Amino acid sequence: MTNTARSRSAIFPSPIVSADAVDDVANAIDDAGIFGLDLEFMTEGRYVPELSLVQVAWGDIADPNVAAIDPLKVNIDPILDLIDDPQIVTVIHSAQADLALLGAHYQVRAGALVDTQIAAAFLGAGDQLGYGTLVQRITGIELDKGAQFTEWSRRPLSEEQIAYALDDVRYLQRIWDQLQAELIEHDRLAWVRDECDRLAEGWSRRTPPEEMYKRIRGWNSLKRKQLGALRAVSAWREEESLDHNRPPGWLLNDRTLLELCRRSPQDESGLREIRGMGSSTVDRYGQEIIELIRSGIDDPPEKPEKPLRVPNVGQAWTTIISGIVQTRCHAAAIATRFVATRSDIEDVITWWLIGDKDIEPEIPLLSSWRRDVAGQDILDWLSGDTMIAVDQSKMGITIIPRSQ
Repeated sequence: MTNTARSRSAIFPSPIVSADAVDDVANAIDDAGIFGLDLEFMTEGRYVPELSLVQVAWGDIADPNVAAIDPLKVNIDPILDLIDDPQIVTVIHSAQADLALLGAHYQVRAGALVDTQIAAAFLGAGDQLGYGTLVQRITGIELDKGAQFTEWSRRPLSEEQIAYALDDVRYLQRIWDQLQAELIEHDRLAWVRDECDRLAEGWSRRTPPEEMYKRIRGWNSLKRKQLGALRAVSAWREEESLDHNRPPGWLLNDRTLLELCRRSPQDESGLREIRGMGSSTVDRYGQEIIELIRSGIDDPPEKPEKPLRVPNVGQAWTTIISGIVQTRCHAAAIATRFVATRSDIEDVITWWLIGDKDIEPEIPLLSSWRRDVAGQDILDWLSGDTMIAVDQSKMGITIIPRSQ
């Protein structure tokens, strides 16, 4: 039988709206050295989610202090400073969206992140285990998710919303305490800390506006001057979208933007001939876009070297090496995506076939614990020291030395 979570008493049972109270919470967390964090935000119609509520938990793991802070009414800088501090552990479940929001709005990069979803994945719990499921597995408590899909930006917040939000942080430290003990037992704590740090670095850094053109499909098919126009206009589109917090398509969608820069019109009549170029956009921004095109053409970037592609002889190896990775990850009870991506595998094959074998490239799959899990097995197979055979008993493959 499972228990249903009930809202316990908290130091601040209602959303905090005073600077003094935020300071008090931040000081208490600073003394504790670790806290649970969750954010509620709104995404609909926004380019970057709008932060609506900040929840924190700290202190005794069995009966923690919990608080909700209203970022619409009070400055949350003291909490942001804690997240940024490498000496304060921030525990989050499935942190990607939270990290992206903190990076985009506040330029904050979590200094000592623990993601309980990642921690569970390194203990055989699968790739995308939900918070509610993890709470139930570890504590036996079934969370009430009734307020999950609500309008978090409206005020006042209901008691049900506040209770739901606080429960999202109430059990984080308790979960991490259990997972950490298991990770230490399996000698995987360093692995999880490494992966969490990579997550923090990757999701906290937003692509600079001047680099956004590289995210447009087909950008590398343009000639150099056209590429200059694309860089200038896409940077402008990114800045405008951030200023208005609206998705970039509200100005120009990617296909229209690519065609615009391919044709590079020099007057408004030329702009109006571009498919997808709305009249209202031309009326409001036409002259500015023309100037951007001209400035981009005058200052084009260097054409990047084409990335090395896996030679034809190595195409079939991708499947084989993926099988090695999956087999080793299954044996180690680790979600495959944390060990190697398809790009990692292709990079290894490309290096092996056309690179310098005396100098190993900086590929995560060949480094640190990932090498122990699967990387060395891949190198052994590529070197001809091992063979791949079907393992009927396990419905998979097995790796055996050639001497056998």
